[in-house]
Amino acid sequence: MNLTHHTRHRLAVAVALAVTAGVLASPAVAATAPPTATASVAAAAPVLTLPQDSKLVGNGPSGFLTRRSDGSSSWTRYADGVTTALPKGSKGTVRSDTVVASAGTAHTVYDMSGASSPVTIDIGFLGPGATLMDLVGSTLVVSVPRADGSEGRDIHLVGKPDGTIVDRTISGLPADVGAHDLFSQVDSPDILSLLYEERVGNTADWRTAVVDVATATVVEERLAARADYSTDVTLSATHLAWVESPAVSGAVALEVARRNEPDTTRIPIGNGDGVQAELMGDWLAYGETHTTSVPNPLYGLSLRSLTTGQTVKVLDSLNTIRSQSDTELLVQGGTVDQGEGIYRIAPGPDGTPTATLVASMGLPIVLQVVEQSVPTTADFRTAGSDVKLTWRFSQPASARIELIHTASGKRRTYTEGVDPLGRVTVTWNGLFDDFSTAYNGDYTWRMTATPRNGIGPAVERTGTLKVDSGQAPHNFSDSGSPDLLVRGNDNLYMFDSRKALEFAHTGAPTATNAGAGWAAYDRVLTPGNVSGPRYSDLVTRDKTGTLWLHPGTGNAASPFARPVRVGGGWNTYTDITANGDLDGDGRPDLVATDKAGDLWFYKGTGNASAPFAPRRKTGHGWGVYNKLVATGNIGGNPTGDLIARDTSGVLWLYLGKGDGTFAARTRIGGGWNAYNEIVAVGDTDRDGRPDLLANGRTGQVDGTLALYKGTGDWKAPFAPRAGATTILPAPGWYTTLF
Repeated sequence: MNLTHHTRHRLAVAVALAVTAGVLASPAVAATAPPTATASVAAAAPVLTLPQDSKLVGNGPSGFLTRRSDGSSSWTRYADGVTTALPKGSKGTVRSDTVVASAGTAHTVYDMSGASSPVTIDIGFLGPGATLMDLVGSTLVVSVPRADGSEGRDIHLVGKPDGTIVDRTISGLPADVGAHDLFSQVDSPDILSLLYEERVGNTADWRTAVVDVATATVVEERLAARADYSTDVTLSATHLAWVESPAVSGAVALEVARRNEPDTTRIPIGNGDGVQAELMGDWLAYGETHTTSVPNPLYGLSLRSLTTGQTVKVLDSLNTIRSQSDTELLVQGGTVDQGEGIYRIAPGPDGTPTATLVASMGLPIVLQVVEQSVPTTADFRTAGSDVKLTWRFSQPASARIELIHTASGKRRTYTEGVDPLGRVTVTWNGLFDDFSTAYNGDYTWRMTATPRNGIGPAVERTGTLKVDSGQAPHNFSDSGSPDLLVRGNDNLYMFDSRKALEFAHTGAPTATNAGAGWAAYDRVLTPGNVSGPRYSDLVTRDKTGTLWLHPGTGNAASPFARPVRVGGGWNTYTDITANGDLDGDGRPDLVATDKAGDLWFYKGTGNASAPFAPRRKTGHGWGVYNKLVATGNIGGNPTGDLIARDTSGVLWLYLGKGDGTFAARTRIGGGWNAYNEIVAVGDTDRDGRPDLLANGRTGQVDGTLALYKGTGDWKAPFAPRAGATTILPAPGWYTTLF
């Protein structure tokens, strides 16, 4: 309930209101010319500037009263914007330049027009329970306990014209008025309305009484149907209206009646719990003041014609409505274009109400981006390299953030609400919406924030960033993350490892078909970048013994270019493997074992037309092994290592020396003959250490997949099996993992 409208005040019999002791000094009030005959705010006056925490609590012909969050009060003149400080907690009224400041039982009334000197009225003579309720013109509205101790209270009008206290008791009120809840509302210097609860047995009704201040007499009294303690009452010379108490559903309506006539018109207006209303001639202004995080058509200030039913909305947000004259209002609220301020509402040339900004708080009511922190680069090679994108907003909002890969159009999308500090922060872990790894390259980002209250337009910010997660021997999509290769019948399919392994629970990964013709090869190797450009390549051997180079394109949709012939005679080797650099020159190398059990080293050249130098023999006795796998660096040295499985299923580690040769073997463990395929897939979990992926049955990639994560310790290079139970949906009856 907003108690600033009409300077409305409540009196509860069971509650004693605390007052501040001491006498307040009178402020210096700048002298001004006597007020003009009109109470209008000059439309042509320049827009004044107010502190952002100002709240309109009083208004008159020459200026208005505002109160700040620390309780300080000040009067601002329309004509020149001159501001006069007043005692803290000063109260204003409507349509009058008077302000009251209280100290104990002494209440000082200031005439801010300068037409008269301050007047102090001490209401102590009315007894210890006398309480100031309101100020109407220069008259105090005081609630006083009955002298005979009976239930209820008397309402006094106390003034001090010509230095003499004049005390009048309002006549015509029910005997028990004030026995329960009682509120006062000032509608003009001449009229006061009282809203009170009347109980008869178990029934409680709310009634309103209209008091003529000049005669201290109730001139009209009626039932306020469907009212309660939060009901806002307004009256003019011709009409009386009030806001109904909201129904359980939140629905609220306005009740309108002609003065001194019994019939009322009920006008449903929507849902709200803080609706204010004010009559302005033949128009009824209303709006919801409790702005929440849910859009509501009642936000802002609307006016409804009582003659034609036409409705006009003049403000987009609302704080306080105050009567300025019979044909004008002074309202604190805001518009999308001009922001928060104090507005004059008056009929325009065609009679339709319009809003004119009188004083601005310099505070937009629309959603604003206050702070922004977005990186320009990202590198997702390690698990701790996720990037944060943060925006802070001026009000509650919902934000949609899109990161779009320029070349492919793939994107990552987030929808977030603000936290208690007004921020939206998203942490991008280097994945697209389908949980596949984000590609390297240029990205555009777009942040679109929508105000939760629905007031004003959405806010959009855009920018760019570049992702460079590097390259890896088993990465063919230019993402820096390993890809899994599966041959299904004659086609080669590529799967993103993060989607297939880390995020298998999100659904089956999608395969990229690299084309047909792959059944012609009995060996598929993943050495890394052997052809010179940025991207990783494939090397294959066909069944005639010819070695082929398949240059990588970096395009996930078509990862390999047409193959280039390397040379023939490679069917002399029983096993061939390649994965990274073995001699420290930065170029991928290849090793092979022949039928005699000799180990041969092929140094990488970086030349696509002749990618390997002539072979060099580096060992013998390797015929005891039926599987060789170049793993990359798993032992901690700068160059790559080799693992070998013997015919009894024991896996051995050969640490690379950095010259294409290897140190003496170290036993890793037995039982590896359970796997037909052992693939050095690279770093699948972004911990910086290469991992192994093994498949139990050649011809079917299924739930027997096993992931062995690298430890970085050459004495125990792999952790126990993690059990990568994902199914790679490669079409075909016969599949092989590479």
